[in-house]
Amino acid sequence: MTIKQIGVLGCARIVERALLQPVRQLQHLNVYAVAGRSGQRAAEYANQYGIARSFGSYEELLGCKEIDFVYIALSNELHQEWAIKALQYGKPVLVEKPVSLNTDELAKLMAVQSAVQLPVLEGLMVQHHPWQQELRRMVEERSYGCVTEVKSYIAVPFQDPQQLNYRSLPECGGGVFYDLGCYWLQFIQAVFGLDLEGFNAQSAFDGPNGCDWSFRAELNLAGGIRAELLTSFELPAGSRHTIEFERAAVTVEHFFRPSMGSYKLAIRIEHKGSGKTEKISFDAQNYFTNQLAFFSDIIDGNRDNIPLQDSLARIGLLEKLMQHARASIQVSHT
Repeated sequence: MTIKQIGVLGCARIVERALLQPVRQLQHLNVYAVAGRSGQRAAEYANQYGIARSFGSYEELLGCKEIDFVYIALSNELHQEWAIKALQYGKPVLVEKPVSLNTDELAKLMAVQSAVQLPVLEGLMVQHHPWQQELRRMVEERSYGCVTEVKSYIAVPFQDPQQLNYRSLPECGGGVFYDLGCYWLQFIQAVFGLDLEGFNAQSAFDGPNGCDWSFRAELNLAGGIRAELLTSFELPAGSRHTIEFERAAVTVEHFFRPSMGSYKLAIRIEHKGSGKTEKISFDAQNYFTNQLAFFSDIIDGNRDNIPLQDSLARIGLLEKLMQHARASIQVSHT
């Protein structure tokens, strides 16, 4: 099997967990090179992790003929720019979420991608696990009757005393909804679709630099289903989705765990009539390993890619929800 060589743009902390560790489970992939903001930083990073080559500029790496695809781990506001440049150099792109900060940016990326016909995948790692397909099957088959509502909780306590992290900077896509709300939107899109009858959103925007540190959102989905989210950087840690069917409550708890390594997940089904509880269990998996294997198959033509049109729909809705929440604040202050 031919080994694909990966080039990394950025020396971010996420690279170790999202690429360097999971790639060890895939013999057909290898991290070949890394580029940083300076040659010294890139060389130190390459030496630390045993990466063969380092570059002092991103364009130098993109011009390296040995590299088969690029993983972009730069600050959020740079994702779209360097995804476009990578495509122009003829490199397929796996880019950390969000693929862009707004729909205008993404439309430009999509135009370039359409012209060069190279794959681009937004790194929403949770979509590469069978729990989503299983929940979608339950909904489509009405395994426990019709769905009445969906409740989601996603919280990761955030500590950054110096407020230098991009999550504290609005111009870099800061705030909890940009950072964690995308996982909720992807889940809703994958299981129910984004055909909406209405929506609502609220936040105090009282985090660093006016970022949203807690955020509530509600979607009125087609068919009368209400989907609610509470996401936060300041509430106790947790990640779960609960789908309320007529005859059962179906929950996937701690769904972020496989982003930290190879972990088991289970779907819990609580039957409302009998009170009986059952579980559908999945073998230990790592989201990022699954994501890398998926993208490799895309490049080889063995799978259909997840279209950027899906990302466009999510980012468009995210923009609307943020605008609604900010407008609500302004109204309350008048």
